[in-house]
Amino acid sequence: MFEIKLENFNGPLDLLLYFIKRDKIDIYDIPITQITDEYIQVIDKAKKLDISIAGEFLFMASMLLRIKTQMLLPRKIDEEGFEIDDPRIDLVAQLIEYKKFKSIAHQLKQIHENNKNIFFRSDSKVVYDKSNQVSDYLKEVTLYDISKIFKEAIDNAPTVDTFKIYREIVSLKKQKSFIISLFKDKDILSLKKLVKRLKDKMEIIVTFLALLEMIKEGEIICHQKQNFDDIEIKLNVVKA
Repeated sequence: MFEIKLENFNGPLDLLLYFIKRDKIDIYDIPITQITDEYIQVIDKAKKLDISIAGEFLFMASMLLRIKTQMLLPRKIDEEGFEIDDPRIDLVAQLIEYKKFKSIAHQLKQIHENNKNIFFRSDSKVVYDKSNQVSDYLKEVTLYDISKIFKEAIDNAPTVDTFKIYREIVSLKKQKSFIISLFKDKDILSLKKLVKRLKDKMEIIVTFLALLEMIKEGEIICHQKQNFDDIEIKLNVVKA
């Protein structure tokens, strides 16, 4: 004797699949009378135990009774002896579809169980302490001080005397990444030393724009101890 609890099933189709699997029934040839009788018994038992029954279970009960009644009526037969208007067709289609999604859900759950204790190292990202005031990131430094150093670098950059035209691939994003990479082993950068790493005028200009944008976004802080001193650059990183 099987003890069935209604709350253990995720809907009426789940209960029907239980019957089919338990009795090893061919899903394409469901003995509708047997299935309906057992289904009604479960519903009646749930009512006697004062268990709240979802409307979908009651709807399925009425659907099974309707199919059971239709199965008693004479049906059309084709030339090969198969029933043309089998009233179980829609129910079988629903069960097959439900069984398919239930199997997929089980596989996904299994994947989750197998991987829930596996952790991957995320991409290293720098988190900045944002502020609305750009001046907060210019400690005793003016834009004139910064631009002066870059102007000197441009004036001293080598002049290329050639008629050959080429496209220089220097992007703002690339230069921002370049600036951040210099902090790998250092806490403070020298602006003058940073400029000396730049090769040509285009790279100097784009780096200058990248530096200004990083100041605006609060990604770096510039500090100058005294007038005409070198300008120090620090990453404005939020500590976890």
